[in-house]
Amino acid sequence: MTTAKTRGRPPALPAILLSRQDFNALDRLVGDLPGTGPAGLLQQELDRAEVCDTADLPHDVVTLNRWLHYADDRHPEVRRVQLVLPREADIDAGRVSVLSHVGAGLIGLKEGQSIVWPDPSGETRELTPVLIEDPDPIEAVAH
Repeated sequence: MTTAKTRGRPPALPAILLSRQDFNALDRLVGDLPGTGPAGLLQQELDRAEVCDTADLPHDVVTLNRWLHYADDRHPEVRRVQLVLPREADIDAGRVSVLSHVGAGLIGLKEGQSIVWPDPSGETRELTPVLIEDPDPIEAVAH
């Protein structure tokens, strides 16, 4: 429902939570990039994120290198992806860069949280992580 108070305003952004390790890696990543496009969006998320120790991070939060299933209100099917740093991205393998519009929008969200987020054309879409998979113990040791 649109009211006089909300008409014309973008919806409030949901709270996000990042591990100190992910925050530091992402902060280094965007440090030298222009503050526009996905890098600017990711910087915006870093600026408003709550940061905690990895041990204190709830298991249902989207982090780097974790597989997740998410809904996009523009597509009928749920998609499975892994958010990774740009050098590890491989869209055919489902490895999506955190420096993409989708990656920057999903990082730090909890299962069931939605965010209204821009796409490359400037249109908005709603992204919702619906399942964050348990970490692969072998992958966890590799990182």
